[in-house]
Amino acid sequence: MIKSFLISFSILVSAFSAQAQLFRSASPVSSNKLTKEFIVSAMRYPQSALDAGEQGKVEVVFTVLHNGTNSNHQVLKPVSDALDQEAIRLVRKILWVPATENGQLVSEKNSLTIVFNRKHFIKTQAERPALFAELDALDADDSGVIYIFAALETPPTPMIDEKYRSLNHYIQSNLKYPETAFNAGIQGKVTVGFVVEEDGIPSNIRLVNSVGGGCDQEAIRLLHQLRWRPAVKNEKWVRSAATFEVSFLLNDTKQQEIPNRQPGGL
Repeated sequence: MIKSFLISFSILVSAFSAQAQLFRSASPVSSNKLTKEFIVSAMRYPQSALDAGEQGKVEVVFTVLHNGTNSNHQVLKPVSDALDQEAIRLVRKILWVPATENGQLVSEKNSLTIVFNRKHFIKTQAERPALFAELDALDADDSGVIYIFAALETPPTPMIDEKYRSLNHYIQSNLKYPETAFNAGIQGKVTVGFVVEEDGIPSNIRLVNSVGGGCDQEAIRLLHQLRWRPAVKNEKWVRSAATFEVSFLLNDTKQQEIPNRQPGGL
């Protein structure tokens, strides 16, 4: 009798576990770390809020749709009108891996908290390079649409220092072959997908093709240091989808010294 009870209980637990696994919650396409870094880079602290000394945490609730975008934004924990609107603007830029239920895409309620800290923002702004003075000639598209390459009048282009002849020269000059990958003989091409925002900041960074051994993190590091001249559509700066590729190649003799050694990942 006891044996039968234990078997029945085991079956019930297994059935419950299987049912619990049928739902997968939505998550940002980027890692939490990269999402937070994007929010810091892209934040436009309203001047009125800076002047008034306004700061705090704005919690925004929204619905993640089947296509990975988000809508129906509401401010659950407001700070001020200016900061609340900026928080919603930032949240709208984040793409998501949609929730699934029984293998089907479903909409899901979610939330993000945007932290506004005056001192941190002013310090961050001082450390950022002077960006895109020439972009003032065109208006920025505020529709949120992300255009593919074929739909653009002008594609996005990296804004690299004059000391580099090309994007490939920038990559070759700054690439740090991860020690783990070097020792294991790992090589290959890492492909990173991302969005170039209408202000040239890269967002929604995610791996398309992985190599491992620290190479993925190194490719993302190289991309994260770049700023871009955004794409043009209908004479406006627009959001656009883009990819970034970094090749990790070892010679036949596996050099005795690791070029540009780096101790850790991103």
